[in-house]
Amino acid sequence: MSEETVVFNLELNVEAAFDNVRKIEMLTYRTLGLLGRLGLPENVREALALAQRLAMTFRLLHTAMVALAAARAASGDVLALWQAIVSAGALTSSVLATGDAMMEVNAR
Repeated sequence: MSEETVVFNLELNVEAAFDNVRKIEMLTYRTLGLLGRLGLPENVREALALAQRLAMTFRLLHTAMVALAAARAASGDVLALWQAIVSAGALTSSVLATGDAMMEVNAR
C-alpha cells in the first residue's frame, strides 16, 4: 500500500466578503430604523431599538478589533500605540454595551 501526501494552497479573498457583510449590516440597521418609525406598537418599537443597538454594538466591536490588529501590525510606532489604546477603550465600551443590552433582554 502506498502513502501519498497531498499539499495544496488555499488563498482566500475576504475583502469582498467584508464588503458584503458591511452592506448587509447597513441595510439591516436602516431597515430596523425605518420599521421603528411605522407607528408599530411600543413593545415592537422597543424590540427594534434593542436589535438596532445590538447591531451597532457588534459593529463597534468589529471596528475596535480591526484597529487593534492594525496597531499590533505596526508595533513600535507612536501612532500605533495611540491606536491600540483607543482600540482597547473601544473594546471595553463594546463589551459594556453588549452586557447592558443583554441585561435589558433578560429584564423583559
